[in-house]
Amino acid sequence: MRQFADIHTHLMGDSLSVCSLAPLEAEGLSRRVEVAQPYSIMLHPWHLTPTLLADFERAVAVCASDSRFVAVGECGLDASCSTPLELQEQAFVLALEAARRLRKPVVLHVVKSWERLSRVVGQVFGPEGAKKAEAEGCRLIVHGFRKNATLARQLVAQGYYLSLGKRFNPDVAQAIAPDRLYRESDETGE
Repeated sequence: MRQFADIHTHLMGDSLSVCSLAPLEAEGLSRRVEVAQPYSIMLHPWHLTPTLLADFERAVAVCASDSRFVAVGECGLDASCSTPLELQEQAFVLALEAARRLRKPVVLHVVKSWERLSRVVGQVFGPEGAKKAEAEGCRLIVHGFRKNATLARQLVAQGYYLSLGKRFNPDVAQAIAPDRLYRESDETGE
């Protein structure tokens, strides 16, 4: 994922930016050979339904051989949204298992769910969690990280990577080695 200037955006148009697409959008893009945009397939915790989980599985199968499909996500856990946590966990496990099978990085959406994140990652990858995921070709990248340097160091020690957007804590950028950090624009385009 190092070759991309922006590892997480929702805006199309830049061949150095990974665009996070809904499953049906990804399927459609996979059929358009004239578009060079790399993409990830998301299973965002805010928008989950049982139908979306099925759409995600189908999109991953359709897009698996598309070289532009470079990551899974954004996906994860958000204790602040109205989606039931059980459905969020089911979707997150589905996304992690797809990433593991395809050896793709994962762009993580995590809000007030740090302990649950470690538990679910451990459920899929085993006790070493994010370190095992990385060893299997699945970098786990916490997107839009805005928390403090202490949590950042803890996450990096566990094997996670961090992505910083327009708003971030500057102490994090100073505390974490550059090879564990990514840049993103998310929805801002900046």
